[in-house]
Amino acid sequence: MPAKSNKKASAKPLKGSKTADSSKKRKIRTPLPFVKGIGRIRAFSARGTTIRIAAAVFAAAALYVGWCWATLPDLEKAVAAARAPRISILARDGTEIASYGAKYGRPVSLKRLPDYVPQALIATEDRRFYSHFGVDARSVLRAAVVNAVKGRKAQGASTLTQQVAKNLFLSPQKTMRRKVQELLLAFWLERKLTKDQILTIYLNRVYFGAGTYGIEAAARKYYGVGAKDLNLYQAAVLAGLLKAPTTYNPLTHPKAADRRARLVLANMVKVGYVSARKALNAAETGAVAEKDRDGSVYYFADWVAAEAEAYLGSIGRDIVVETTLDPEKQAVLDKEIKAALSSAEAKEKNATQAAGVVMDLDGGVLAMTGGVDYKKSQFNRAVEARRQIGSAIKPFVYLTAFEHGMRADDVVRDKPLYLNGWSPKNDGGKYYGDITLRDALVKSVNTVAVATAIKTGVRDVRKTAVKFGVVGADCKADGAIALGVCQTRLIDAVGAYAALANGGFGVTPFGITRISGRDGEVLYERFDGGRSRLVNPRYVAELDSVLIDVIGRGTGKKANPTVLAKGKTGTTQNYRDAWFVGYTRDLAAGIWVGNDDETPMNKVAGGGLPAEIWGKVVHDVSLPAFSEDSYSE
Repeated sequence: MPAKSNKKASAKPLKGSKTADSSKKRKIRTPLPFVKGIGRIRAFSARGTTIRIAAAVFAAAALYVGWCWATLPDLEKAVAAARAPRISILARDGTEIASYGAKYGRPVSLKRLPDYVPQALIATEDRRFYSHFGVDARSVLRAAVVNAVKGRKAQGASTLTQQVAKNLFLSPQKTMRRKVQELLLAFWLERKLTKDQILTIYLNRVYFGAGTYGIEAAARKYYGVGAKDLNLYQAAVLAGLLKAPTTYNPLTHPKAADRRARLVLANMVKVGYVSARKALNAAETGAVAEKDRDGSVYYFADWVAAEAEAYLGSIGRDIVVETTLDPEKQAVLDKEIKAALSSAEAKEKNATQAAGVVMDLDGGVLAMTGGVDYKKSQFNRAVEARRQIGSAIKPFVYLTAFEHGMRADDVVRDKPLYLNGWSPKNDGGKYYGDITLRDALVKSVNTVAVATAIKTGVRDVRKTAVKFGVVGADCKADGAIALGVCQTRLIDAVGAYAALANGGFGVTPFGITRISGRDGEVLYERFDGGRSRLVNPRYVAELDSVLIDVIGRGTGKKANPTVLAKGKTGTTQNYRDAWFVGYTRDLAAGIWVGNDDETPMNKVAGGGLPAEIWGKVVHDVSLPAFSEDSYSE
């Protein structure tokens, strides 16, 4: 029986008692040493994976940086690259009037510049230029904080070295690759070049707006001086416009440029480059000097630069362009147009724009003004605008009639005309009855001009007008041609009148006489190989006698320059355009007055404001200037 009792006792152990079996099971759950080793291996393996990932990322980054470096352009060639060619434009007396087309000025060395030129740049663009290694870590951190706070890119951190790298070697694309290449190049430039060499490259290559690259070209473009002759205020203006060349252009936005220049001067004071008194004095005197600058000659220079490219095709070297411009005549034309258009009369009559051309009898342009103010508008109304010519076409109507056997003293009957529903009207609605062709032109009678064109043949009138160049080939042959409804350019109209002045030989307006390389090699020279005669000179002589009367007693009386002159007024419908074009024995000239948007003026006719300007200009350029020496004997 004891055995049975023992069996039951073993089957039901007391709660909480420790048996051999339970002790054995606990020992089995305890990790063995080799299991612990596996855990350690796994932990090490996880850390290894992280290291491998980091290594892979580093390797990929290194490969990317290497690829960025490998795909850079040839650095040595880029640093030594030849600058773009420069076009120097000279007046007929040899003085330089402009330099462009070639976007870069001659390279200048840092030591030849006044100290304040590079200082203005450094104070505004990169104050720690001489202490950083190509990248300014402080500026990068500051920009990052500012941009993060504002939630946009409000501040940049590029150093001058980085800007040289970007401008000299790279495209303007905003990509990760370009930014990496920019950093690599900045380090390369700092290792290869001195700080002064980097700054010199920057000053000679950076874009200063208005098509100019480099401090020399900018100084000549904006101030007409070499970079070594810039004053403190001018240096501040040029340093300031680098941020936004169009916005801070001193020619087109002088007020914005002045505000920016004052900020640059304040920066220079803060850094310690100049005293506050000197900066203030520069700001006040410099701003006044800027207002006095006149750029009207650039209308002519722009035209000539475009012509030079047309003659040569592509320009791959520095060139000198010799022109027909007469500086004294240019000054007279500019002065009279500005005086007339700034007058109370012009303002009262809503006349806001004008253009003028003075030309010799071979077509050489002696003076050209394409608008009232080049700073405000570079649009050249003398060569780019096409406007209706009005009655200034009538001499060519009568010239054609003379060729067909009519004479100036022939009498015709002025009466109402009715042409397919169109009836031309005279000024004031007046009809003159019996009138000579001479008086019809002198009084600018519309009905007689139309009747004469129809009798002569409108196709022949058109042929004559196109042959002389007073209108283009797109002019339609109908009765309205006699009233100047066809559009033309001022320069072409003056060329047509120059052909009348020289006895009827064809004239093609030009401004260039010779183009040479800097080494003196002649690349182009104007050659007058003989001009074609457009009309028998006896018909021109008859027309001359009538055009003298236009100024003597007709619609052009206000144009009388007190020298023998011939000319014709022109006024278009609703006074949108007003012209006076004429000539003397030495030159031809034309004046146009109107508005760019073609809004009507307040009764400004060709015999008014344009005739007055024309008479003053031709008087001043035709007669020798008064000198007391002339009477000293």
